[in-house]
Amino acid sequence: MPNAKRIFSLAYEPRVNVGFQRVTARRPCPVCGRKKWCQVTRDGRLAHCMWEARGSVKRAKDDGYIHILVHDNSLESTLSYYPTTLNNHHSPGSELAPLEIKDSVYSKLLELSPAWKYERELVTGERGLFARGFGAEEISRFGAFPPRVAERDALALVINELLSDEHPVYAGQKHGAAILGVPGFWEGPGGHPRLGRASDYKRPALLIPYRDRQGLIQACQLRFSGARGKSIYTWLSTSEDNLEKEPRGTSSGSPIHFALRGGKCLPELPVVVTEGALKAEAFVTLRPACRAIATAGVAVAHRALIEAMRGEEVAIAFDSDHRQNAQVCRQLGKLIAEREQDARLAGLETNTRVVVWDGAKGVDEAVLQNLSLRVISISEWRETLEGNSLEEVKEVWAGFSYPSVPE
Repeated sequence: MPNAKRIFSLAYEPRVNVGFQRVTARRPCPVCGRKKWCQVTRDGRLAHCMWEARGSVKRAKDDGYIHILVHDNSLESTLSYYPTTLNNHHSPGSELAPLEIKDSVYSKLLELSPAWKYERELVTGERGLFARGFGAEEISRFGAFPPRVAERDALALVINELLSDEHPVYAGQKHGAAILGVPGFWEGPGGHPRLGRASDYKRPALLIPYRDRQGLIQACQLRFSGARGKSIYTWLSTSEDNLEKEPRGTSSGSPIHFALRGGKCLPELPVVVTEGALKAEAFVTLRPACRAIATAGVAVAHRALIEAMRGEEVAIAFDSDHRQNAQVCRQLGKLIAEREQDARLAGLETNTRVVVWDGAKGVDEAVLQNLSLRVISISEWRETLEGNSLEEVKEVWAGFSYPSVPE
């Protein structure tokens, strides 16, 4: 990966911090006008739009499209560096730790702070793990994120010492705490390792690991139980625009999650693709003969998903309300077309289907409630769409020259 300082110095004099910031309701995307998912550089020269391809200068590595908002003679040459930095940019003072280190740190965190620690809130309560279909033996897959700063900082200190003992060579090469570079951990006053934000939360959060194909933990999400029964998910991570408050922190990116069950996973069965690691884990708990791959959101990590699905028979099981959401339909249509395009280039055949059901929102809830799941073809799925949802899918398919189904 090119050095971040070199990237910025090539295009900007004097050099300034031009990292990407997420769009907000007050600062929507200048390309598509949406209020989330997209990013814009602080200097306003580039946009990383997740939705709009028209007018872009190139595709981003993970997903989305790069647009030049303010032209500069030196900017075009700099764009060649951006595919390796978008969505996975890390501050110069906190290189992302190797996967082995991240897995070691997060495994220790799960062990030292298990979900059982807050049994009522995270396990046995109305919105706990038991209510999602997990049994007592599966609870150890998850952890608890303490609400109090003092407890989190104590965990960070203990885990840092354990990591230093376990990986002395790695720790000896670090400038600062060994744990720095693992998303969610940062450096407090006096160089002390810290975990999470520098203030108390109202309640504990469920700690959800995102594992790779080999079962190693790449990153973690937090699930907070919000008001009115709504759950709030966020990465255990330090965003680029918060590095002043959390120095030497780092971003987690948006990895995909593999929910596999070893010997119980039958390779002849289709892979189910869904939204969120918790949903994927609940699904395979209730259907242990299946495999599942999860993305953190319908608009992110398409490239990683396509690579993971290559050569596989796949059933996509996004939330049941997706047919009423035009933009979610667009993203599902885009994923289907991208997978087909990838297969053509690789000389492979694809078998992609969509899972639909009535009633519950998530596929895990549908299985828990014993609802009927229907696995339908892409053409059959398209026939279920209407209005803006149908128009969005037709438009994105046209952009990919996706083989059309009958009008």
